Amino acid sequence: MSNVPVLDSTIQKTHEWLKDITDGLGFPNQRSAFAALRATLHTLRDRLPREHAAQLGAQLPMLIRGLYYEGWDPSTEPTRIRHQQEFFDLVSAELKEHHELRDARRVTRIVFGVLAKHLSPGEKEKVLLTLPEELRELWVSEPKKVTWVGPELSLQDAAKKMRELDIGSLPVGKDDRLIGMITDRDIACRAVAEGDDPAKTMIAEAMSKGVTYCFEDQDVGEAAHLMEQKQIHRLPVLNRQKRMVGMVSLGDIGLHAPHELTGEVVEAVARRPA
Repeated sequence: MSNVPVLDSTIQKTHEWLKDITDGLGFPNQRSAFAALRATLHTLRDRLPREHAAQLGAQLPMLIRGLYYEGWDPSTEPTRIRHQQEFFDLVSAELKEHHELRDARRVTRIVFGVLAKHLSPGEKEKVLLTLPEELRELWVSEPKKVTWVGPELSLQDAAKKMRELDIGSLPVGKDDRLIGMITDRDIACRAVAEGDDPAKTMIAEAMSKGVTYCFEDQDVGEAAHLMEQKQIHRLPVLNRQKRMVGMVSLGDIGLHAPHELTGEVVEAVARRPA
C-alpha cells in the first residue's frame, strides 16, 4: 500500500481489470493481459470520434487511462474501420511480439467483455452508437439487472443514482410493477424550477406516470420504433404479467437492429427539444 488513497484505488482497479482478462485468456500472465488490453484499447480509441475517445478515457482507471492515451494524436481523423477483420488486423499488429495472443478475434472479444463489465451503461451506449454494425457485434451482452427506484425515495436519491449509472432516467417501481419514470428533466422542471428541495421532495411528486414500455417478447424493431416515436433513450421492458424485467437502451438497439434503423432512432431522439 502506498498510503495515497487515489493511487491505491487505481492500482486495485487495474489489477481487477487484468485479472478479468487473464481469466478470459485462461492463463495467469499479467504481461499478456496488459498487452491485450493495450492493443484493443488503442485500436478502439483510434476508431472513435475525438469527443467520444476522450469520454471513454475519462471512464478508465487512472493507470489504464495512461495506457489508453499512449501515442494518441487527437489531431488525426478516426480510422475508417467498418469490418471486424480490419479491427483484428490492427490488434494483431500491436501484438506481433506476443505469440500467445495470436488469436486477435478472441483477444478482442475478451477485452470488450471486460469493458462491458466495468464501464457505466451510459458510456457503453455512447461507444456502441459510434461503431458500425459489425464492430458492435463484438461487444459481449451480459444479462442486465433491473435498476429502478421506489416512489418514496427523494429526488436527490434519484439524481445520485442517475449520476452513478451515467443515465438520464430511471423506472419507478413498486412490488416489481412499473408505475412511472423519473428523468433528470422531471427533477429540473417539476421540482428545482418550482423551488422544491430535491432532498425533501419524493419521486412520486415529480415522476411521469404515462409510461411508454415494451414487452419482452416483442420484436426489437417494434421497440426501436417506439423509441423513435417517443424520442426516448431508454424503454422499460415488461413481461406479460406487467412485471418489470429490464430496460432496453439505444445501445442495445444498436447491437441487435439493422444499422439503418438505429440511425433513424438516433436522429429522432436527437430532435427532441432540450
